[in-house]
Amino acid sequence: MNDTSDTTPVAVTAGAITRYGRLLAARRRAGAARGRKWELPGGKVEPGEEPERCLARELREELGVEVAVGSALARVRHAYPDITIQLTVYRCELLAGEPQALEHEQLRWLAPEDVMALDWSDADAAVIKEVMKNLF
Repeated sequence: MNDTSDTTPVAVTAGAITRYGRLLAARRRAGAARGRKWELPGGKVEPGEEPERCLARELREELGVEVAVGSALARVRHAYPDITIQLTVYRCELLAGEPQALEHEQLRWLAPEDVMALDWSDADAAVIKEVMKNLF
């Protein structure tokens, strides 16, 4: 496959959802393109779609929840072997619904001291410390 690190990155959003001082993490299903790692839930921005609308849509699809998308907490450009992404993590407030693992293997609410112990996807690992600093 071609390395796309020199091309325009694909815009990806992720939500930092907290409740009772804990951060929601989602584990990818076995067979996922980037491995069975943990991530902040979200997804690719569609052409013409605003990033905040994308994130609200993705969280509805992946978790079955409605959220208010707040400020951006962290950004990173990360080159995988087959794609380069520009990941932006936003603060999100749950408005309706209980998060369900509709597209993930598992969800977990993490205390701040437990966040770094997970095997995060490469892009998420690159920003998780900054996200935590800006959240708590």
